[in-house]
Amino acid sequence: MQPIRDYMERLVKLTDEDWEAFSSKLTKLEVKKKDFLTQQGQTCDFIGFIESGVFRFYHIQEGNEIITTFFFPMDFFSEYRSFLTGEPSKHHVQALEDSSIWVIKKKDLHDLYDKHKSFERVGRLIAENLFLGVTQRLDSFMHQSPEQRYLDLVNRNSEMLQRIPQYHIAAYLGVSPETLSRIRKRVFS
Repeated sequence: MQPIRDYMERLVKLTDEDWEAFSSKLTKLEVKKKDFLTQQGQTCDFIGFIESGVFRFYHIQEGNEIITTFFFPMDFFSEYRSFLTGEPSKHHVQALEDSSIWVIKKKDLHDLYDKHKSFERVGRLIAENLFLGVTQRLDSFMHQSPEQRYLDLVNRNSEMLQRIPQYHIAAYLGVSPETLSRIRKRVFS
């Protein structure tokens, strides 16, 4: 649990009382490879923090998997639109390997917001970071080539990237596996 506290303390100083209140609401989950945390059509009622493992966030469009992002250790994640609105998710969140995560339910998080002012700030800052991730991803498709998007992904977490199947990386970049192979040859030659 210490990595979660370290992450949060980069955002705002927490008292021991604040941390105790928050940590008492966390539940640790061991997730098996290929298990879903949320599926299209389900409502997402949690925010998670990845202790170990990798997840993909994707949807199906015309029979093809479109991967929006990957979540790595030390990332907060959620199907945030569903979390905020209570509407069914338009995405799947799936483990790409055996993983350990900590989750907090929406109701518990809102109780913390009401009782501990510091958590309103933490929640806002996490939401801002999630928003920035979405806008950066959108900008990458509007202004970058697939090769530049690949380099960004490599720079984000090259070690974890080695553990993601190449066809998932191709789906994330919006290219075929063959095109990804050519990109990788150019980048690493």
